[in-house]
Amino acid sequence: MMFNKKEAILFVVKRGLLLLLFLSLSMPMFAHGDLSIRIAEKTIEISEDPNNFELYYQRGLLYQQHMEYDSALKDYHKSQSLGNTDKSVHYNIAEVHYLTQDYDQALNSIASFLELDSKDVKAKKLQAQILFQLKSYKKSLKAYRYVIHNMTDIRPEDILEYSNIILTENNKNYKDALEAIQLGLDKLGPHTLSLQLRKLDYLKDSHQTEKALEQYNYFILEYNRKEFWYYRKAMYLTEIDKPHEAFISLKLASAAIRQLDTRFKNMSAVIELKEQIKSLESIINNQKS
Repeated sequence: MMFNKKEAILFVVKRGLLLLLFLSLSMPMFAHGDLSIRIAEKTIEISEDPNNFELYYQRGLLYQQHMEYDSALKDYHKSQSLGNTDKSVHYNIAEVHYLTQDYDQALNSIASFLELDSKDVKAKKLQAQILFQLKSYKKSLKAYRYVIHNMTDIRPEDILEYSNIILTENNKNYKDALEAIQLGLDKLGPHTLSLQLRKLDYLKDSHQTEKALEQYNYFILEYNRKEFWYYRKAMYLTEIDKPHEAFISLKLASAAIRQLDTRFKNMSAVIELKEQIKSLESIINNQKS
């Protein structure tokens, strides 16, 4: 390819700029893969087309992934000033403000997004998270409720976050928190471990002892390592002053250990469990005497 003198100088300058950007970003590269290179390349593109708002938006996304949030915001705002009216830029500005804990600005930006699309589930979720950080728990709960009932790719962590907001808004509202967990189990499957574990916590915290014991039985029936769950059930029975039932559960834990293959019996976790069983048995016997 042949260049005239002016084009040749411009090419050398641009390549030199790319090299300088590469060297200045070389340290973050180890943590962020090829993001530094992509940012440098995008910068070259911008130098060739400085009024292209899409290029600034794309570089803003790269800066955001690179956790250079000030640079990301600068590019997002530059993109807007050049004519970018797409709703996505409002979302990304809100997200950066949220990540940098500037929650008031985050709320303003996500409100701008929702003015353009009030039903976007992803935006409503971010709005709920921002409102939660601003301690507007009722508004946060309302927004997240919309998310839970309209999200198509719901995940266990979404359900857990929703139930946490419920209890933060009212720390005695275990009824709604448990209903949220059940909704998650209905959507994601009855054996979603994180939800079943949280259900157990809520049943215990709300002093629903019989249902909590049923929940322990669920884990004993569903999981192969029953010895651990028998022991945990025994601990709970001791806490609620049912030493006889706790003693039986400890005996079942010991029986489950005896049925294990030798390789499992010799595991440090199982050896430690045997000592914990003995210790709890001793405590129960002392309480009886």
